[in-house]
Amino acid sequence: MKITNLTRTVILVCLGIFGSMVNANTLVTPSAAAGTDPGPIAKSEETFLAGTFSGDDIELKLDAKGRFVLSGGAVGKSLHGNWTMEKSGLHTLLRLSVDKKNEDDWLFGIRSRNTLQAVNEGKLKVLDRPLDINEDSGVLTRVK
Repeated sequence: MKITNLTRTVILVCLGIFGSMVNANTLVTPSAAAGTDPGPIAKSEETFLAGTFSGDDIELKLDAKGRFVLSGGAVGKSLHGNWTMEKSGLHTLLRLSVDKKNEDDWLFGIRSRNTLQAVNEGKLKVLDRPLDINEDSGVLTRVK
């Protein structure tokens, strides 16, 4: 029975390492891979996000010009505004700044080209581990 627990632990650790490598390789830019400082987030990196993402009763449409529409039952009334990418330590984040001043920004961690996860600004550690489909909420995947 102890062998089974050890085997399960080894598999989970390997999957966690593999998931981290996949996410890290997805977000590496050519200049970062070459060991040079990529500086601010390049416009070409921003345009790769343009498209539609959905999940958890939310739909997010990002256009290549930096505008978004956020809708769905979890949002209530559709929100419009500007989106930007930013770095916070090792994490790349997508910030949605709503046009209405009385609305708070929405923040998503960029898990991969096709996966975003809603996060709280002070609690980014959730992005350090692989996604858990049974526990994690606010996960959006690319539709188009």
